[in-house]
Amino acid sequence: MQILIAHSHLNPGGVTRIIESQIESLPNEQIKVLVGAAENPEVITSKGAELVIMEDLNYLDKRNYSDNEATEMLHKIYRELREHISQNSVLHFHNLNLGKNPIVTYAVYLLAKEGFHVFNHAHDFAEDRPSNLTFIKEIITDIFLQDINKVLYPKLPNYQFGVLNSFGYDRLVSYGIARNRIEWLPNPVAVPVSENMPSKDDSKSEICKSLGLDDTMLLVTYPIRVIQRKNIGEFILLANLVAHKANLVVTQPPQNPVEIEMYKQWVQFCNNENINVTFEAGTKVDFTKLLRASDFCITTSYKEEFGMVYLEPWLLDTPVVGRDIDFITKDFKDDGFEFPTLYFKLNIPGLKADFKDLNMKMQMEIISGVNNGRIEKQKMFEQNPILNTLFRKVAEHVTEKNKSIIKNNYSLKGYGIKLQKRYKNLVG
Repeated sequence: MQILIAHSHLNPGGVTRIIESQIESLPNEQIKVLVGAAENPEVITSKGAELVIMEDLNYLDKRNYSDNEATEMLHKIYRELREHISQNSVLHFHNLNLGKNPIVTYAVYLLAKEGFHVFNHAHDFAEDRPSNLTFIKEIITDIFLQDINKVLYPKLPNYQFGVLNSFGYDRLVSYGIARNRIEWLPNPVAVPVSENMPSKDDSKSEICKSLGLDDTMLLVTYPIRVIQRKNIGEFILLANLVAHKANLVVTQPPQNPVEIEMYKQWVQFCNNENINVTFEAGTKVDFTKLLRASDFCITTSYKEEFGMVYLEPWLLDTPVVGRDIDFITKDFKDDGFEFPTLYFKLNIPGLKADFKDLNMKMQMEIISGVNNGRIEKQKMFEQNPILNTLFRKVAEHVTEKNKSIIKNNYSLKGYGIKLQKRYKNLVG
């Protein structure tokens, strides 16, 4: 059996990390990785997998395509994929239905109709991104005259699905996918934890020195790449509210050109308002060391696919606080996880809206208001009591319990066993 793992690209981020984990979890399998672009091929080749660059797998420009143009592209992509696929292989495609390249989605559907084995690993859904769903319809419905539901969710025994959580599982069931064709695949949590790790105090001292921060204050890290759904404005508001006792850092800038302008505006805003946020800390210090050094990790995101940020830091003895996303954390809580200080809403004096629902301009106005005293900080704490305990010390037994759940329920070995069983189910 040959495993073909496919995705649009290998940009740093969640999907690339999962592809790396899949290779590591299947040490005895023959694996070939097909991607549209790879700025750092070694992340794959160093793990013993073969890497094939197929530029046509990358994102497709959102523009109008003629019937002939789309058909030519379809035939080319189909031929390129067909060269690598056989009756004894599984094509494990990440985010195939997201709408980044509907022609690839249709080509894989055609391969499945011929009887080839497809495992559609859904991290996100186009149904949550209106512009992506429109793009899919423009290509698959308007040009190829196909029912998009049949293309995205074909009822074929050789076309099966992987989901990250119960929310995705229930969603596919509601779309008519048989339960035995869906694999619930929580992402493996594999932080490089060493017996010889420095203590938290020593780690914090080293990291704070590198970042030019006062190590007598709390170090709070948001371990993400800044994009819109990560709700960076709320993180900056919290940084302003707790500036007297905590240094807040965020790890990575965006890569998507659409997000970069937003990011630059927030960096400039913090400079103008003299708000102490350390940006791009992950480019200055080692990521794992930073998480180990932090007193807390925080998340203000309002949309996640899996929610790795809620898990990873605990393995480094770093509690996670911040905004709760109930359909994500539900699975973790069902496993017995404890999250001492998560909140569902951030109230603003004088407004009925949740802070996350405001546009960037309004968020900046509110943060400025808090900064210049027009909005009293005390009222923010009164209307959001959770803020008073957000960075309260977490009991050691809670940390140890959460670490134990991660090791038992989200191990790399267990993940590989699930994948192997699913692949064998597909190939027979």
